[in-house]
Amino acid sequence: MDIKKFLAGCVVFLSLVRFCSGSGYINVKDFIEKEEYKNEKDHTAAIRAAFEEAAKTRKWAVFFPPGYYTISDTINISSAGEIVGEGYPTIIQTNPEKDIFYDENTWRKTIRGLQFRGGKDQIAIGNKNVDQGFFIISDCRFFNSEGAAIRFLGGPGYEAKMTSSTYCIVEKCAFLDCAQVLISVSDDAHFKDAWISTKHHQSNKAVIENYGCITIENILGVPRVSGTDQRWIDNYGSISIKKFRFGGEGGGFTPVVNFAKYLPSGYGTSIIIEDSAIFALGNNKRACAVYLEEIPNQIVIRNCNVAHVPAVIVSRKIDLKRYFDGARPGMFHFDISGNIGEFSGQLPEEMIQAAAKRKITGYKYGNKQLTEKETKQALTKAIKRAREIPSAPPGAFSGHSQKTDPKQYINITTSSHKWDLNDYLDGGTEKNYDYLAIGQAGDDIILLQRIDKGTGYPHIRIRNVEVDLEKTPYLTWRIKDNSADVKGGHFAVKVINNATYEMATLIENYNPDQYQYYAYDLRKVFGIDKGKISLDIKFYLCNIRMYGALAKDYALIKKGEYFIIDFIRLEAE
Repeated sequence: MDIKKFLAGCVVFLSLVRFCSGSGYINVKDFIEKEEYKNEKDHTAAIRAAFEEAAKTRKWAVFFPPGYYTISDTINISSAGEIVGEGYPTIIQTNPEKDIFYDENTWRKTIRGLQFRGGKDQIAIGNKNVDQGFFIISDCRFFNSEGAAIRFLGGPGYEAKMTSSTYCIVEKCAFLDCAQVLISVSDDAHFKDAWISTKHHQSNKAVIENYGCITIENILGVPRVSGTDQRWIDNYGSISIKKFRFGGEGGGFTPVVNFAKYLPSGYGTSIIIEDSAIFALGNNKRACAVYLEEIPNQIVIRNCNVAHVPAVIVSRKIDLKRYFDGARPGMFHFDISGNIGEFSGQLPEEMIQAAAKRKITGYKYGNKQLTEKETKQALTKAIKRAREIPSAPPGAFSGHSQKTDPKQYINITTSSHKWDLNDYLDGGTEKNYDYLAIGQAGDDIILLQRIDKGTGYPHIRIRNVEVDLEKTPYLTWRIKDNSADVKGGHFAVKVINNATYEMATLIENYNPDQYQYYAYDLRKVFGIDKGKISLDIKFYLCNIRMYGALAKDYALIKKGEYFIIDFIRLEAE
């Protein structure tokens, strides 16, 4: 006997016994069989009691044995991190205006092995953009929803209960007769290995709506072509599709209708479709693979079977004459290649020509940016205010105490070093001086925001700072507390070893207290104990500042607002 295989089998067997016995789980059946619920045909109250018990006992896991569970109201599932079924138990919502599962403040959750019938949205979960969130919906079946089978809360305009910082996976699921299958607002969502048979007579709606970034792969799609303007995906973000059977039953309908307009610079929007079967004759209005209500930065349709329709159609609402003006070089990529089909290799020539002949202009900010005169006025005001705010008492950080003897530190000032704004934003072609201005109030340095714009991470670069690692190895700084005047913004600090080009991020501080004393041992940062090194220091003034335990609240820095750097120093041990 192979003892290793035997022991592995025992582990699996014991795990199954534990699962099936409900050990470690709150068993919903136990509550349905309680005296106060056992004669009820509606199981809403009993199921709610099970989830309340999960919160009370902090087991966080709810188990549905095989069977049918009838409800007439929504079940709040916030108390459970894991909800599992055995034998595909079916939860039936008798009220078409009510959701089945709902949780607007979830962080990490797994739902698997269940069947859902009826109701509005069958699983509706989200949070207020909480970092490191993780949702998994696996091996479930969805039937006859009046809304979405799965809705990650949010949508147009990214409403308050959005899940954008949450990683979402929907896998190994089947969908039949659901008004919509998935609505996603996640920064990174994956929808894979699924069967979809669409709802009869569904009109003017997409099966899937994407408002973030989503990867879709290995989908068998069966269209019921009996409505008007039917389409598989409405895209408001970026989407990558691979091995999707956009089925031909009834002629099929449009795979993607795009509403995401290109970004003129920086990170762009994209549509990528690969290795897929595309049928779209059942939507006469949009008979193509990708219909453009807006044109994204990238369109790739590659190695697909495109049956009897063109790859791309541009909406007649778009006036191409000036549509692309202002987009920076390198911001467009259109690739239709390796496809099968009479019209599969064609891109609208007028779109290609308009993009190629666009007028490329410099950045124009208009009234979003302070003029030179306004910048000087704002700096004068900030300098006056900086002189009124006293320096904080000496502090400590990670075991290092601030040095107060001038013999034990070296100030890094605008007179001793070059503080440079003539550098590009990271990953962009805009200059930092378009975003920031610098001023001096005695020995304080003012970093002033010149522009109202949420996507920039401007910085000032302090060049060629010589560090004697044996005398002053600590890089330290402090920002004066001007929170009475400025609510938004946060900072980040990076250092670059000019000899090796290595860069290290010391801190990116979204949250309070950003006004404390900070100190970092550069020997540990770069793994060098002795000698001298030359550094560049990149000090960032970033747009947003978070508040609260779960960072639910935030404030944006506005043009004319500023940080006051009390000091940046090299300090002794």
